[in-house]
Amino acid sequence: GMIDPNTGMPIQGAGADGNKALDVAIKSKMVRRPDGSFGCTDCDYVTKYNTTCQNHIESKHLSTSGFYCQYCEKFCPTRNALKSHTTKNHKEKLNMGDLI
Repeated sequence: GMIDPNTGMPIQGAGADGNKALDVAIKSKMVRRPDGSFGCTDCDYVTKYNTTCQNHIESKHLSTSGFYCQYCEKFCPTRNALKSHTTKNHKEKLNMGDLI
């Protein structure tokens, strides 16, 4: 499951269906800045895009158990990596509803 980097303890509810817990953990490390950009509370990272900041936090500051591709069982460490893999390698199988 997901590990809270502040406590070192597993985050409750963060398993195969732990996307909600992951979203909460990510948002807890994001701040909206006065200029409208998004910042990471764990480092000096700043971007004008909400999603880019979320991807940064998930890949750099949170530990998850990762995600497996539903089509080929490839292991991906983050949801964004899984989305990139799926879009690149399984485009013919995708419907928009299948994207994470």
